[in-house]
Amino acid sequence: MGAEDGFDERWDGGEKIATGYAINESVKISAQKAAAKYARPDSYTGNRFLYDSGSAKRQAKENLFQDGGKVVDPYTGKELVLTKKEAKMRYGEDWQRHLAESDHIEPLERIVDGAKGNPWLTSEDINQSANSKDNLSVTSRKFNNAKRSRTNEEFVTDEEYLAGREIQLTQEGKEAAIRDAENARKKIKQQLGKASIKNAVETGHKAGMDAAKNAGGITATMSFIRNAYAVMNGEKDAADAVKDTLLDTGKAAATGYVMGNGLVTVSQTLSNTSSKFIQALNKSNIPGKVITAVMATGSTLKRYGTGEITTEECLIELGESGLGMVTTGYSMAVGQALIPIPVVGLAVGAFVGSVLASRCYHQLIDSLKMKELEHQERLRIMDECNMAAEQARAFRNELETYLERYFWEYRDCFDSALSEIHHACLTGDAESIIDGANQITRKLGGKIHYETVDEFKDFLDDDAVFVL
Repeated sequence: MGAEDGFDERWDGGEKIATGYAINESVKISAQKAAAKYARPDSYTGNRFLYDSGSAKRQAKENLFQDGGKVVDPYTGKELVLTKKEAKMRYGEDWQRHLAESDHIEPLERIVDGAKGNPWLTSEDINQSANSKDNLSVTSRKFNNAKRSRTNEEFVTDEEYLAGREIQLTQEGKEAAIRDAENARKKIKQQLGKASIKNAVETGHKAGMDAAKNAGGITATMSFIRNAYAVMNGEKDAADAVKDTLLDTGKAAATGYVMGNGLVTVSQTLSNTSSKFIQALNKSNIPGKVITAVMATGSTLKRYGTGEITTEECLIELGESGLGMVTTGYSMAVGQALIPIPVVGLAVGAFVGSVLASRCYHQLIDSLKMKELEHQERLRIMDECNMAAEQARAFRNELETYLERYFWEYRDCFDSALSEIHHACLTGDAESIIDGANQITRKLGGKIHYETVDEFKDFLDDDAVFVL
């Protein structure tokens, strides 16, 4: 290998690592912005002001009275008037049965509680849907005050409560109230669903653009320097150097967009999960940490997969790039593909990584025993052995910690499945690896996409299936 080739390879590796780092940092910032944008109070109590709209309710009444015609409570059949003064003047002590008020058909508290599990809604989204014309009905103060946070169905079918509050409803009014509630819930679901999709798309796109900008910027700088070096050494002409720089920048920007968009979307989607285990892994930015590992070692693994280099050469190159980097990145990525439950597959991938690191350790030990190596080469391989052994222990300890803290109730399943995966890794039994992963997927309520190696290959090749 010549000096120029060595320069190109070292620079190319540094370029990938720098690009991965730029994307990772951009993802962290975008994820923090998304978390702030979609943050909502945990409790409805004390936060009604975020979701109620006096102006919307006032407008609903004014629209109903604007033509000057007679207005009737749709549920009690009583005539309504717009002001308290007129209600008291015309109806005396019975004025509350005739004063018009705007009622949230589906109660605000129910809407807020129903949206708790959706990480893609802002308080303003909920406010707009809750106070839309589809969820506002003009009825009497008597009806509105008595209903409170009950649904229409709960309210109009509780005869004892209605009698105690002296609420008199017509049969047609009861049926209308139930019908209005069903329609309101349907509309609210549609509105909040559209808002969620819109927010997710916009947030992901913004994160992708930011990551593309950062990745493209750093790659453009490094590629320019590398190509300028090539021009000065007569390896390229200026036109080709400019073309290659633009090509490198475009690829980095495209990679940044896809990763930034996808990782921020995943991060925000997982933010409201009830699993403390998934929350902990998501907050540690594990998805982002995979980026640099994949980018830094992809070339070596690709050449190994196509047979361009031997197993020994692959191990040596990976040792130079950092054995821990490839073990962490690729093992966790494979774990996510095997177990299609967000982030959980990454943790199991860490276990697989410990097995692979341990196996690599023993292979390198055997290499020391079987071959007469130069003194420096022997020391380098021994360092790699020690590093692999240390990482194997770290990955195992990390997984044991996760299991102890968050998955103690699933321990028997995990012990059985991981033992099967461990044995399968050592024996090269791919079917058993899939079977072990499926045991965990079933236990955690995930969907099984494949049972055999052939089905797994078909699953990965299916363009209609999205694998995180």
